[in-house]
Amino acid sequence: MGYTVIIADLVASRRLPARAQFQRRLKTVLQGVNARAGRALASPYTLTLGDEFQAVYRDAATVFADLMSIQAQIAPVQARFALATGPLATTVNAAQAIGMDGPAFHRARALLERLKDERRLFGVQTTDAPDWTLPGGALAVLSGITEGWLPKRFEVFAGLLAGASRPELAKKTGITVRAVNKNIRAADLDEWKRILDEIARLLNEETKTR
Repeated sequence: MGYTVIIADLVASRRLPARAQFQRRLKTVLQGVNARAGRALASPYTLTLGDEFQAVYRDAATVFADLMSIQAQIAPVQARFALATGPLATTVNAAQAIGMDGPAFHRARALLERLKDERRLFGVQTTDAPDWTLPGGALAVLSGITEGWLPKRFEVFAGLLAGASRPELAKKTGITVRAVNKNIRAADLDEWKRILDEIARLLNEETKTR
């Protein structure tokens, strides 16, 4: 079967003050995502080399809610996320996302390097072709849009992607329903939710054919 692999790294991580302290914080954030994602993850978010972390999804339905949640919790530090689908050549490690290899990891690694060169935060690739045209283009645009977002907007978007109502979002983020609606309208978050939901559906469709 196919999987969706995430390989991510921190932007400008070498310039972080108290880097070791931040890595401990990131580890706690990833543990929280792992607990929420549950069986959607075939292999949990794991810190790997330096400031990189990775995970393997068997079901990508929650992947974008998870990524936005990570970004909300580590802001103002930014992370770069490369998503790729394909088979694995090794057994899935259900305990940690290490010691695995295969086309999905190769694509994600190559994409991450390209994202660094292009200074983008989100990318997706599902075949050996250079890009998965429409989803890849959408995430390239989203990379630019999110550059200026404050943590609260990432929080609102993560909750929206997870299916929370406006009152639930207000309670979770500590702002008013009016402020929630203002964030949604200002960044077209409803439209972006529809786009990311469709990309997640396509990722799952792709992995079922592998």
